[in-house]
Amino acid sequence: MSTHLVTIARMEFTAAARLWWIRLFTTAYAMVTIAMAYASGVIGEADSSEGFARLTVAVLPLALMLVPLASLLIGTSGAPEGGETAFLLAQPVTRRQLALGCWIGQAAAVSTTLVIGLGTGGAVVAAISGASDITRLAALVGACVLAGLAFLSIGSLLASAVPRRSAAMGAAAFIWFVAVILYDAAMLGLALLMPGTAGAQVLFVSVFANALDLVRVLTLILAGTPHVLGAAGESWLRALGGPTAAMAMSSTALAAWIVVPLALATRIHSVRDL
Repeated sequence: MSTHLVTIARMEFTAAARLWWIRLFTTAYAMVTIAMAYASGVIGEADSSEGFARLTVAVLPLALMLVPLASLLIGTSGAPEGGETAFLLAQPVTRRQLALGCWIGQAAAVSTTLVIGLGTGGAVVAAISGASDITRLAALVGACVLAGLAFLSIGSLLASAVPRRSAAMGAAAFIWFVAVILYDAAMLGLALLMPGTAGAQVLFVSVFANALDLVRVLTLILAGTPHVLGAAGESWLRALGGPTAAMAMSSTALAAWIVVPLALATRIHSVRDL
């Protein structure tokens, strides 16, 4: 990694870490983890031997609402405004180095926020409840980081493609609404309208078309709780050849969700007019 790339990444990480709402999200992750531990009986009521397995199932839906929002906001905050990009490119750096350096710095900020927030919440839960299956919490944190990086890449693509920061953030809000709230309901409705096995095929393919669904499946497999997916989820796992094959394909698809938007963002950033 070149010195210029490291410098840009460090600068972007510092700028992101100073944002007050980044610290707010870090606190929110910790509070959600602790609150859901109480709500799911991990603290105070149930046997703690499978505590983090239950905690993962409880925290995951809320985490998959907050993580994309935070990542999209960070990604679109890099949209050009007031000649900032022109000023940076006046330095001895290329456009590609600028785009990649900004993404690396923002990715470090997203990952640090998740590790500190969820890790702190998990540590408090472990201290109170005695839950010791820490690898399942690590699976939750790792999967949330992957979700964060995927939506960060989408945010970076918006920042490169949309000329104004306010417009990029508006587009990010729309994408968040579709991915988090509208998508699953729309796919389920479409599947119900399809005849025969076509509906099942729609649901099968729809998992790969939304990074959040991939993260949900991957997290539950890693946490040892794939039964939470229900009969449809079990059929999906069997169609892919079992949990191991499903985990490999989900990981590959998630990697594509991270790399492809980032590559497009870098390409657009390299050829667009300032």
